[in-house]
Amino acid sequence: MLDTSHGASATNNPKILARGLSVFYGDKQAVFDVDLDVIDRSVTSLIGPSGCGKSTFLRCLNRMNDTIPSCRVRGSLIFDDREIAEYDPVYLRSRIGMVFQKPNPFPKSIYDNVAYGPRIHGMAKNKAELDDIVEDALRKGAIWDEVKDRLDSVGTGLSGGQQQRLCIARAVATKPEVLLMDEPCSALDPIATAQIEELIHELRENFCVIIVTHSMQQAARVSENTAFFHLGNLVEFGETKKIFTNPDDPRTESYITGRIG
Repeated sequence: MLDTSHGASATNNPKILARGLSVFYGDKQAVFDVDLDVIDRSVTSLIGPSGCGKSTFLRCLNRMNDTIPSCRVRGSLIFDDREIAEYDPVYLRSRIGMVFQKPNPFPKSIYDNVAYGPRIHGMAKNKAELDDIVEDALRKGAIWDEVKDRLDSVGTGLSGGQQQRLCIARAVATKPEVLLMDEPCSALDPIATAQIEELIHELRENFCVIIVTHSMQQAARVSENTAFFHLGNLVEFGETKKIFTNPDDPRTESYITGRIG
C-alpha cells in the first residue's frame, strides 16, 4: 500500500481518489494497483519515463480509455464521491476537461471552438450569454486580448502557442472542475511554454489541474504535488519539493538524477 500520508493529500480534500487502479491493454498490464489522492485547486504532476503508465492513468480520469476496445480498467476511481465508471462519459468530460499534447483546435472560428461545448450542454439561453461564456473562457485561457478582434477567424490559423491556449479556453468553457493536461507544452517553443506554465499557475485558483510532463523542470515549476511512475507502478507521491530534493524511494532519486529514464 502506497504511503500518501506526507504531502498535501494529508490535509486537503481529495478531488479524485484512485484505489487499486489497474489498467490492461489486452493481456498486457500497463498500470499496477495505483493508490493516489488528487487534491482540489492545486497542480499535480505525473512524471516518469516514456511508457511508464502516466498518460494511461490520466486517460482513466475522464474515461478516454473507453475508446480503446482492448482496454480494461479495474479498481476504484472516485470523483466527487462517485465512481467515475458510473458517470455518463459526455457529462463526465464536461466536468473533467482535457488538453492534449498537440494543439488540436477544430477547423472552425475561434468563437465556435470555444462555444462548441457550452452549446452541446445547453449552458446559454441566448447569444448574449454565449458571448459572455466565450469571453470568460478566452480570458481564462489568457488569449482574449490577442483574439478579441478576430473571433470569426479560423482557430487553426493561430500560432502553436496560441492554439494550445485556445484549446485550454475550449476545455474550461464548460466550467469543468478538473483539467487534465497530457504533455501540453511538448510541441511548443520555450516562449509559448512559459506562457502556458504561467497560465497553469493562474488556473490552479479555480481548477484541480493534473499534468503529465516529461520535463522535470516543468513539474518543479508548476506543481505542488508530484507522482513518479515507473514500469506501470506509482513509486512515490508527495509534495513536489520533497520528491525532487529528498525522495523516499531510490528509484525516484535515480530518475531525477538521470540514472534511469
